[in-house]
Amino acid sequence: MATLTYTDFQQRVANHLRIPTTTTAEMTKIGAIANEVYRDIGMKYPNWWWLRKHAVINTVAVIEAGTLAATKGNATITFSSAPSATAAGKVIIVTGNVSDAGAVYRILTHTAAAVTATLDAAYTGTTVTASAYKLYQDRYDLATDTKYLREIRRYGQWDPLRIVGPEVLDRLKIVDTSEGTPALAALRDYATTGDHTTARQLIVHPYPDDTYRLDIEYIQTLNTEVSGTTRFQIPDDYLQVLIYGTLSRAYPIMLADPTRGLYYAGLYNEGLAQMVATQRQQEGLPATQPQDTYRQFYRKERRRGHSTLRSMFGRWPNEP
Repeated sequence: MATLTYTDFQQRVANHLRIPTTTTAEMTKIGAIANEVYRDIGMKYPNWWWLRKHAVINTVAVIEAGTLAATKGNATITFSSAPSATAAGKVIIVTGNVSDAGAVYRILTHTAAAVTATLDAAYTGTTVTASAYKLYQDRYDLATDTKYLREIRRYGQWDPLRIVGPEVLDRLKIVDTSEGTPALAALRDYATTGDHTTARQLIVHPYPDDTYRLDIEYIQTLNTEVSGTTRFQIPDDYLQVLIYGTLSRAYPIMLADPTRGLYYAGLYNEGLAQMVATQRQQEGLPATQPQDTYRQFYRKERRRGHSTLRSMFGRWPNEP
């Protein structure tokens, strides 16, 4: 992440443009242009290396403490021994009832240390007063800036979990109630009541039977509207690219100087191409050649007859 704050960035661009930093309207324009260029850079590559982050989640082991009572046609269940933590959002299987074997319910509401809970649907098995059960947690809240998952590995294991679409796990969990080491994972937004609000969550399968450490590499969401003391996520080494891009649009828009805007557009395109090359190298792909280097840009402009550029800079880059 850049060390320059948004305000510092505005001032630096204003100095290039020779605009007083005390002019609020002009500084606002600079900020709007900078955010626009910043969003364009973010869209250039969906998984920039500088948007990668790491997180760790420890799964919760299956709970089988005591028994429960449930009445057919009723969504309320009663535990013989109250779970110490909230069970809201967890999956429960009534294993002691043959007539309801394999039926999976999700607990809709439950308060920590309470003996009663509400299921997401009415209980369909025969009425039980002391049935064994298994309580699983297959959903885990992720950071709010999670855009998508890049890789998930169980600590100490080489092979990563397979990342699939959430609809795959939704269908799989209907027919497969197995427990064990998580092998599949998905990312999904959930809006639930009880202990969970709308959240971006990780779903795993099979249902975890024990505590497993999952190391997660994810792409964070671009903070598309930077302002005040917040910072652009672009690293310092490439912040100049954002400055060039901002100047390439600010000159023609704010100072009616498209010629100088073209100059900075060339520098911006070259810098952006270098960023893409770095990205591809990190992914083990061959780095592509910049499409418009400094010299190539001016040669193109020279062929197009933009003689004003030559007069502005004194000579063409390939001239002695």
